[in-house]
Amino acid sequence: MVKVAVAGGTGGLGRTIIDVLEASSEHDYIILSRESKENSPQQNVVYADYSNVDSLTQLLDKHEIHTIISVLLIKTPEQRDAQLNLIRAAEKSSSVKRFTPSEFGPPRKDGGGDPTSELKSSAIAELESSGLEFTLFSHGLFMDYYGLPRIKSYMTHWVFAIDIKNKVAGIPGLGTGQAVYTYSGDVAKFVVATLGLPAGSWKRQSVMIGERRSLNEVLRIAESIRGKFSVHYDSMEDLKSGKITELAPQVAAYELSSKDEFQKRFAHFGIAMEAGAFDFQVPDDGVLLNQVFPDINPKTVEDVIREGWA
Repeated sequence: MVKVAVAGGTGGLGRTIIDVLEASSEHDYIILSRESKENSPQQNVVYADYSNVDSLTQLLDKHEIHTIISVLLIKTPEQRDAQLNLIRAAEKSSSVKRFTPSEFGPPRKDGGGDPTSELKSSAIAELESSGLEFTLFSHGLFMDYYGLPRIKSYMTHWVFAIDIKNKVAGIPGLGTGQAVYTYSGDVAKFVVATLGLPAGSWKRQSVMIGERRSLNEVLRIAESIRGKFSVHYDSMEDLKSGKITELAPQVAAYELSSKDEFQKRFAHFGIAMEAGAFDFQVPDDGVLLNQVFPDINPKTVEDVIREGWA
């Protein structure tokens, strides 16, 4: 048993990890939050001032934290600095031995067009120069989105390429690019399972794979459950000019950004999807957690779609 601090544990994947920790009862935990406990419905919430390294160090030592799981959103320099300060506090702490940075998703490729790449690279550099044991979790894309809003998930609901509710699809390119998908609940199970591994056994990359599918394959599964879809294929020429087939659930997002900005962002994502940017193998410095923990049986894309729409 170890004492765990989950930074960013009040929503999304962080909340899912908390659910698994709560269900397992194998490890004690606290949730680090910028909000006070009074403003959170969750238990074990502790206020954290991410701007103050000394304060964070005292907090970690007070609670005898052994492992930190960071699920902080890293999209701005301020968010980057919050995680860096947490790493520095962990280095200074007398109790912290392990740290997992907020790297969830496909393995990140520096210079690969990810606008958050540079922001996250600084955390890895900080960990490499520290004495902390660390690992980077890689799970690909969340398959939750194909079952939302009907499956159990804390992930934000958004629709890309396949609108299962309305049986409409706007597939980028030929729809043949493979991608790794994993259900958020399974990601959380693998993450919590690694907490019990012996000291010094963490690999640099910890990979988990629910299933590998192309968008055409996902579409065929959805049609087998929901019936025939109206399908449109967006050419690479259209994608490169920032144009995609508009799906009904996407219109609401135009309140947050303009239609043009939204479509350009999703067109870029579609180009990456068709190129296989979200498909990957276990790197030489990594381990496949599916093999380490064979008792964890990840959901498939079909499982998620059936749970959500059958």
